[in-house]
Amino acid sequence: MAWWYRWRADLVRPETPTDRSELPFLAVSAAVIVVVAQATQPGTAAELLLVVVAAAAFVLRGMVGWLPSEVVAVLVTVPLAIAVGRDGDLEVALLLGVLVTFHAAWHLGSLTRAVLVVAVSAGAPWIVSTAVPEAEIGWTAWSAANVFTFVLGRNLRRQRLLIEQLEAAREALAVQAVADERQRIARDLHDLAGHTLAAVLLHVTGARHVLRRDLDEAERALVQAETVGRSSLDQIRATVASLRTSDRATDPALPGSADLIGLVEEYRRAGLDVTAVVPPPAAGIDGPVGAALYRISGEALANAARHAAGNRVELAVDLDPATDQVRLVVADHGRVAVAPDYEDGHFGLVGMRERARALGGELDAGPSADGWRVEVRLPLAAGREGSVP
Repeated sequence: MAWWYRWRADLVRPETPTDRSELPFLAVSAAVIVVVAQATQPGTAAELLLVVVAAAAFVLRGMVGWLPSEVVAVLVTVPLAIAVGRDGDLEVALLLGVLVTFHAAWHLGSLTRAVLVVAVSAGAPWIVSTAVPEAEIGWTAWSAANVFTFVLGRNLRRQRLLIEQLEAAREALAVQAVADERQRIARDLHDLAGHTLAAVLLHVTGARHVLRRDLDEAERALVQAETVGRSSLDQIRATVASLRTSDRATDPALPGSADLIGLVEEYRRAGLDVTAVVPPPAAGIDGPVGAALYRISGEALANAARHAAGNRVELAVDLDPATDQVRLVVADHGRVAVAPDYEDGHFGLVGMRERARALGGELDAGPSADGWRVEVRLPLAAGREGSVP
C-alpha cells in the first residue's frame, strides 16, 4: 500500500502560481495564435468566437490563481475541439492546447495531475479526427507536440526547483558562515582580553604587595603591566585591521607551539609559578593546530592566574606518533578552585572546546585532587588539511 500513500501525496503537491510577469506572454501568445489561425485557415464567426473563448480561458489561468489546471485544460480544449472539428478550419488554434500542456507541466507539482492535463490536450485532436474524419486533422503531429512540451515543461520545472534549492542552500551557508565567523571573533577577543587582563592583574597584584617595602620592584611590576597592556592593544588593533581587509596576505601570522615558551615566560614574569615542557618536535607545530595549542594554553593559564594564582602550574606538550595526535596538558596544583570560566555555559571553557572540535579534537577539563586540569588532544592531520581553529 506504499504506492497508494505516495500517489495521494503526489495529488496534494502544490501548484506554483503564475507570476504576474508571465501574463503579457500568455496574452500575446494567445492573441498571436488566434490571429494566425484565422489568417491561415479562416473559420466562421462562430468558430472564431469559440477559439477566442479558448484563448481567454488560457489567459484566465494566469489571472486567477485558484483555478485548477485541469479545469483550464477543459475550458480550452472543448471550445477548440468544437471549432476545429466542424470543418477543419482554424487548425493552428490547437497550439493553445499545446501551451496549456506546457504551462501545466511547468507549474503543477503533481505528476498525476500534469499527466491528466496532457492526456486531455493530446487526446482532443485524435478524438476530433476520429469523430469528424472529413476535417482531416493531423492529430499525430499535435499529439506529439503535446507530449514533447510536457517533457520540456517537467524538465524546466525540475531545473527551477533545483535552482531554488541551491539558492536556499547558499543562503543557509552564508548565514552559517557569518555565525561561524562571529564565534571565531568572539573566541579570539575573549582569549586575547582574558590573557592580557590576567597578566596585567598579576603584575599589579605583585606591585601592590611590594609597594611599601620595595619601590623599585613595584615600579618594575607596573612597567611590566604597562608593557603587557600596550602589547595587547597592538594585538587588538592588528585583529581589527585584519577584519577590515579582504586581503588575507595582510593578516597577522598565527601563533604556534613555538610561542608557548614565550607565553609561559610572560606569566612567569608576572608572578605565576609555571613551568613548561615543550620538546623540540612539539615546538615546531604551526598553522591551525599550533594556533589552537597557543590559544588554549593562554586561556588555561589566564584562568589559573585569575582563580588559583598561588598554585603551581605545569604545562606539557607531547606528540603521539601512533595516533598522529598532539596532546596538551595544563594543570595547577595546590588549592582546589572551581572557576566560573570552567563551568558549562561560560565562554572560557566553551571557546576552548569549540577550538578543539573545529579541528576534530577533544578537550577535557575538570578538578583534580589538588587543583584543576585541562587536557586537549588534536589530530596533526587537521593542520595539514588547512582547517581553521
